[in-house]
Amino acid sequence: MSSPLLVDILAYWNLNDNGSGGVSLVDSTGNGNALTNSGTTLGSGIIAGGAYSDYWQNLSLSPISLTGDFSISGWIKQDDENGNDQKVFWGGVGSGEFFASTASSRSEIWLGINGGGPSSLGVFVCPAPIPLSTWSFVSIVRSLGIISVYLNGIACSGSTSNTDTIIFSGLAYFGNGDTYNWNGGLDETGVWNRALSPAEVNDLYNGGAGLTYPFTNALYYNNAQEDGDWGNLLNWWKDSGFTIQATALPNNTNPVNLYNEVTQNTQGANQCFCSSANFWSANFGVGLTLQSTGVVNMQGSSVMAGNTTDGVSMHDSSQLTATSVVDGNVVMRDSSRAFGSILGNATIYYDGGNGQFPIGGTVGGSVTYLDWPAISPQWFNDQATGGADDGDFANMANWWSNDTYTTRPINTVGYQQLPDASTDVFIAPDTGIYANTGDAILVNSITANNGYISNITLTVSNGIVFSGNGNYGTTNAIIYADVTFSGTAYNDGSSIHGNADYKSSISLVESFNHNSLGNLTLGASRGSNSMTVTIAGGTSLGTNWISRLLHLPWFINV
Repeated sequence: MSSPLLVDILAYWNLNDNGSGGVSLVDSTGNGNALTNSGTTLGSGIIAGGAYSDYWQNLSLSPISLTGDFSISGWIKQDDENGNDQKVFWGGVGSGEFFASTASSRSEIWLGINGGGPSSLGVFVCPAPIPLSTWSFVSIVRSLGIISVYLNGIACSGSTSNTDTIIFSGLAYFGNGDTYNWNGGLDETGVWNRALSPAEVNDLYNGGAGLTYPFTNALYYNNAQEDGDWGNLLNWWKDSGFTIQATALPNNTNPVNLYNEVTQNTQGANQCFCSSANFWSANFGVGLTLQSTGVVNMQGSSVMAGNTTDGVSMHDSSQLTATSVVDGNVVMRDSSRAFGSILGNATIYYDGGNGQFPIGGTVGGSVTYLDWPAISPQWFNDQATGGADDGDFANMANWWSNDTYTTRPINTVGYQQLPDASTDVFIAPDTGIYANTGDAILVNSITANNGYISNITLTVSNGIVFSGNGNYGTTNAIIYADVTFSGTAYNDGSSIHGNADYKSSISLVESFNHNSLGNLTLGASRGSNSMTVTIAGGTSLGTNWISRLLHLPWFINV
């Protein structure tokens, strides 16, 4: 059953790591209220990362109008006062926006709206201090026109009547009047289109550990008692810093995070219950069964020697040992390894060459290898014996691993695979590629000696070379690459989104005759974005030789 805290939620930002060392601006609810960052950095939050700043910053979004009951909750931390103890942490700057300020030395929270200043709506005196360099949880709730404020789950004294439309435009923090710098952070902030109850506010506070979307009670295992016992409550915590002791062992409603080894379970029958599990360089011992209703996510150097009742997602150098049994599907990324028994299906990613092939152990279902690169180079020839005579890039029958067209390209996992971004492609003489039954083609490079392409879209990372002694070029193709034309090869009407380099007078003249060397950036339908002429011995032809070569009027000098 889903958490009641999900009811009428408009937006929630966990402000965690975005995967690139920055702050995630995503709205976890899926309602599309993404933030825009003006320079805030990632720091250590109450849960995982948090948004940090040491000067004026604003995480803005398209405004959300709050017309009736509403709630806003989030964590704040002020690291210094810099001579000024009023700090805006929600809302923004300008008329129509909602302000909330803290005064840490006086344990007060000030509210203001509609540009009326940070105390225009009232001053709330809180029962506990708001110390510096400590995460504090603040909730503002409007119910039937009455606004209340909570600090760390406890109601502050004072209330005020207000029915104005509140325009919530983001998360911002700065010194009073934007005069003083401010060091601090924000984390785990949500907006609801209803009034949260005092009990729900306290649930979000979660004894000081916080609660993130979708508001399940996560628990953290660390073998503090050095007994490896899942059933010992003293090994469980409410926070990733292992400072807030858990009050109950996990059950099938708790996601768990494992740090350190688990080798026994005195809770009963070696059955370890959770809703899902994250391993962080931890071990799960032989003989233990993880009764998980969700996927187990193994990261770092985690090792599973026991059993699971659901699927497993493996990352980094995590490992399923020979004694492990997974009663579900497995996805393997990075340098993860499987030597046990997988009763479901297995999907193995190449991931830069670190993927495992063959998978090892036993797999009851199917094994799928994804993103394993095609063999390079490959030769296209649809006219050779065994070719399909259809000019189709997507037909494996047209591809070969040598220029004698006798061997098929088989990759390192034993399958023939079409060329991809890792492949250097050679087009056989007097044959052409003019069909593609799939999406646009991406390859590393193309070399065509009397070969051609037409009627397809290509993206080529390291360019195309057309050469030969025949009138072969490209017709009605869209090419995203730099292209070199030499010999008698020419551009026969393709759109080249890159530079066209002409190496011979024949290629230059023929390309001009067929498409006027049109510059695509100027709106021409054919030609190239730019062109270069590097014809050997061109300087001996005197001035304006390109103009004369192309028979341009006397008043056009190139």
